Amino acid sequence: MKCDLCSGEYREKRVVRNYKWRGKTVVVADVPALVCDRCGDTLLTEDTVGAIDELLKREAKPQEYAPVYRFPSKVA
Repeated sequence: MKCDLCSGEYREKRVVRNYKWRGKTVVVADVPALVCDRCGDTLLTEDTVGAIDELLKREAKPQEYAPVYRFPSKVA
């Protein structure tokens, strides 16, 4: 499928998506997506978005934890 933004080609890949959920940042890994090979535009199917919604609603404990760094408000 051709990208509407740059005319590149979409390829099936697994991506990492970040969401704000109930005031916290949640990372969902291995999300199936179509990613443009030129500009990086990412498309998710309606089924994938629904599955992510269900995953977040279940409030299951995360399978992994990662440190979170905040970019400083003043950079020297």
